[in-house]
Amino acid sequence: MRGNPVELACPFCDKGIIQCWYIPGAWQEKRTGRSSLGKGKSISRSSDTWLIQSGCDVCGKSQEEVEKELRRRNII
Repeated sequence: MRGNPVELACPFCDKGIIQCWYIPGAWQEKRTGRSSLGKGKSISRSSDTWLIQSGCDVCGKSQEEVEKELRRRNII
C-alpha cells in the first residue's frame, strides 16, 4: 500500500495520539487523439486520502467522531 503512517494530535483534547494513513493524490494524464482537432491532453489529480485508524485513548472519542472533527477543522 502506498502512503505514509501519520500521528495527529486529538482535535478534542490535544493530548491523545490519533493513528492515520495519508495517501497523496496521483496525477493522471489523458491523451485525446482526434484527427480533425489534433492531439491534446488533459492532466488531473485525484484528491488526497486520509484513513483514520484509531480513536483517542485519552478522552475516549471514537474513530468516527475524531475523523468528523478533523474534517470539520480542515486538518485532513
